[in-house]
Amino acid sequence: MELFPLIKLMFEDPEGYKEATKGDKRKNFFIINRRLAINYPIQASVLNGLKINQEEAIDVWQRFLRKKYTKVPFWMYTKGVKKAKEEREKKIDISSKVVEEYAKKYKLDLKSVWDALEMFPEKAQKEIKEFEKLDNG
Repeated sequence: MELFPLIKLMFEDPEGYKEATKGDKRKNFFIINRRLAINYPIQASVLNGLKINQEEAIDVWQRFLRKKYTKVPFWMYTKGVKKAKEEREKKIDISSKVVEEYAKKYKLDLKSVWDALEMFPEKAQKEIKEFEKLDNG
């Protein structure tokens, strides 16, 4: 069983969850524990021991979470770095290569430049587009 069907069973279908094999639980333990650490860092840390029984740890998570949730919570589905980057680039019409060149030229942190593009999109885009014209011209 793959990760997302197992997560769905954990939250929404206790009877179906009983059919998940130990191998399925062991295979998906790391990523499930990592995702649950978003909202439950202390519990995830405790359940992350080297010699812990991973199947039982998943069962503990399932029993704990079923008391609080009847559906998969929104925070379980986080965007990956690649997808977040693609969405960010779609919002602006400047290539990431130009942004990297701009940051390098002015000795700026790349993250700071992307933050500026998010917080002050008009001004930052205008400035980077002027840089692109000067750089290409």
